[in-house]
Amino acid sequence: MVRKETLRVLSGDGVRVRSICGDVHIPRKDLDQVMNTEALDKESKFEADVIVLACKAWEVERCLKMCQPWCGANTLVLPLQNGVDAFGTVRSIVTSWGKGRPLVGWCNIVAAIQEPGLIKHWAANPPCIYCGEFEGAPTSRTKHMESVLASCEGMAVSLEHDALSKCWEKFSFICSTTAVQATAGPSATQDLIPQVPELEQMWRSAMEEIIAIAKKSGIDYQQSWMEKRIPVLRDAIGATTSCSRDLWAGRHSELEDLLGSVHRMGQEKGVPTPVISTCLRALTVRDQLARRATTLPIYPMLEGQKILGTICNHQGQQLPADRTLAQKKAAEYLRPEWFVCPMTSAIATGGQCEVPEGVQMLWEAELGVVISHSCENLSPHEALDYVGGYCMVLDLTGGNLGFESMKYGHSWTRNKCQNTFKPVGAFIPASVLPKPESSRIICRVNGKTVAEDEISKMKFTIAQQVADASELTPLRRGDILLTGAGSLGPLAIGDLVEGSIEGLDAKYTVSATLAGEVPKCSPAPLATILESSLLQLMLQRTMCAAYAQEAE
Repeated sequence: MVRKETLRVLSGDGVRVRSICGDVHIPRKDLDQVMNTEALDKESKFEADVIVLACKAWEVERCLKMCQPWCGANTLVLPLQNGVDAFGTVRSIVTSWGKGRPLVGWCNIVAAIQEPGLIKHWAANPPCIYCGEFEGAPTSRTKHMESVLASCEGMAVSLEHDALSKCWEKFSFICSTTAVQATAGPSATQDLIPQVPELEQMWRSAMEEIIAIAKKSGIDYQQSWMEKRIPVLRDAIGATTSCSRDLWAGRHSELEDLLGSVHRMGQEKGVPTPVISTCLRALTVRDQLARRATTLPIYPMLEGQKILGTICNHQGQQLPADRTLAQKKAAEYLRPEWFVCPMTSAIATGGQCEVPEGVQMLWEAELGVVISHSCENLSPHEALDYVGGYCMVLDLTGGNLGFESMKYGHSWTRNKCQNTFKPVGAFIPASVLPKPESSRIICRVNGKTVAEDEISKMKFTIAQQVADASELTPLRRGDILLTGAGSLGPLAIGDLVEGSIEGLDAKYTVSATLAGEVPKCSPAPLATILESSLLQLMLQRTMCAAYAQEAE
């Protein structure tokens, strides 16, 4: 049972797995029935042998209820979530149906969806599924399921006689490791925790809190289990938990199902949980932002990772000039072309742009689109849902570095992305600028207006640009997309350049002063600089066309 883009891919190409155990491709014909969760009433009904809940913990209730028509008297329900809260939910729902048999289950695999239909598996060899009954010995039906899973090449399965206690052992490890990792940051990989005394002590304290709750809940938790996990940490070089990765990437996470459940159970059973509860509070804002449960201002230079700029997106710079507008639209600009700068290229408004010796700088004032939530592979119709607001950006360029850039693979990095080349203005909430396409951008140099560009004259709309950029690379909260400028011109050392939106409060204006040594010789004429940039662009396109022809 799948939905949306995953449904489309599985219905066509099937499933691909890139695995340390060997890559696998399961074609569509071997997937049997692929069901659309958004149209289940149209799917054929049958009695399932096993319902495997492979969703995230917060989706268990919704997903399980969708499966009711396929649950028969002998159907086994196998949850594989992190955490222990899901077991109570599964048991309660299946019992209320009066049919089916809920199991305790979990898995050991380090994997992630790389893109719809493609799964990357990079640790845990072989991957293993653990399962068992809530009480008592395994039934013949459960044993048969174990034998079927065990017969799968590259798969291990373990039928546990005290499944609930063993699951608490995994829960304590995942939860305490997530608490330490997610709070400390991506550098706190699992192998690092035993190497840093402060991190190991934090991890042990978190484990002890969960063990105390387990024992208060009647779970037979063996103290030796914690010590056995230390070598596991040491051997997990570079490993991180999925919840930590989701939090860092701004995605919906299982924070509430892991740390949140420990905090709640601790309160219910009178067990203090100072470490887990403190980490939970520290991470809650990240999780709420991903869930869109809170609205906070966005600080691109602190939260964002990159600035993506579109090349010649404004009609004022539709190059080359000797072609008709129809030719340019049809042949040259079928989709946005991008350069990418790290956020470390940016400086706050009012700062100084440090000009390298001998470089002739050019000004462009552009509207920056600020991403509000992590996203990828968006369509234009949903792209604006991920726009949190805007900002003014000065896209300063080392114009005479065009030829120099060509030596580095036709990259725009050297002339666009050097330190301080991207002054960024204050964040403009979307509510302050509800219709950016009807706005006009004003650029001033030393107080004199040098450009008035209409945003409506962009070749690609904001929605089209966001969608295209999200296909190129995953976008994160605070990332900035530059929408293009209709004008550009030369700057000299000491010049003050400003960019603003006509009619908008002056606090949103971006400004910067050029700093550096005054050149001893006259800079190259602007026409020569523009010719250099044009030649670079034309060579870039020629190379792309040549590669495409060769590929064909």
